[in-house]
Amino acid sequence: MREVDELFRSMDPGQARAAEPDEALLSRIIATPRAATASRGIRGMSRRNWLLAGMSVVTAAAIGFVASDLFGTTAQPAYAVTPRPLTYSSTEAPASRALEEIAARTEKLPLDAPVDGSQRFVQDSWSLSTRVDGIQVTSAVIPERRITWKKPDGSEKWTVQTQKPQFQSDKQREVWENAGSVGATPQKYSDSSGRPDTSDERNQEAPTDPRAMRHWLDLGYETHGPGETFDSVSERLLDRSFSPGQRAALLRTLKSVPGIEYRGRTKDRAGRTGDAFSVTSAYGGLPKLQTLVFDPDDGRLLSYEEELTSDAGKLNVRIPAVTLYVTYLIDA
Repeated sequence: MREVDELFRSMDPGQARAAEPDEALLSRIIATPRAATASRGIRGMSRRNWLLAGMSVVTAAAIGFVASDLFGTTAQPAYAVTPRPLTYSSTEAPASRALEEIAARTEKLPLDAPVDGSQRFVQDSWSLSTRVDGIQVTSAVIPERRITWKKPDGSEKWTVQTQKPQFQSDKQREVWENAGSVGATPQKYSDSSGRPDTSDERNQEAPTDPRAMRHWLDLGYETHGPGETFDSVSERLLDRSFSPGQRAALLRTLKSVPGIEYRGRTKDRAGRTGDAFSVTSAYGGLPKLQTLVFDPDDGRLLSYEEELTSDAGKLNVRIPAVTLYVTYLIDA
């Protein structure tokens, strides 16, 4: 997946100085049998690429990204349609205290592991770079739902399906219709992976000690700033269900993240109330606010958000702008 990630980073319009796609790299990816990449599973795959992988564009259709109109079939709006930002209650409480209070409640909870070892995960997500039928849709917000089934041996199968397009006004819907109504018909894809490589520390059980948890979260990242830590938390919980002890360790690890801020209570995109914690970073190339929202009663991750704060680079969005979110609905 590293080569695939490099290709998509080179094509990401959010990078202010994005290089042209490497044709040799593209050719290698197209020539690689699908099974060679699918066997790696979703671990390590960027959330931004869920739908890309779901629509099989990593292989034979990858060359279409170079030639296709990335912003729609006809006229797209001057500024891309993005989701409304979450609203937060004002608070002056320090993040360390708020995190410790949740951790103290969480570690007292009984074990809640599934009885037979099988697990099911459901997430709704959206990214500005999401593509439908090889087209980057900027005239509508088209979320996707991922359902993952994980067996006791770590093997997985999953489905990804686009959801109904979302708009903030009738005018936005009209612009989307004029641009070809891309995404009006739901698209669905299913795939599976074999057992994970247990020699990779990332595939081992998450620690219950905060220091060990920090090391575990850092695995696979070349740099270890606040933005990388928040990204790692979101990534690792895509197909894992933490025990109360692991959740408490995670919360206590976040206490030491430089610049972490407690934003207060918020309602996530599923209508659930949670405690929000944010860091400001340039992870990914542009200044942005990264936010994790946790259930205050049991420490479960409810959602993850990324919001550009001051510079849109080459993206056609109005600042501030949400460019990515993941809502964690089920981990059982």
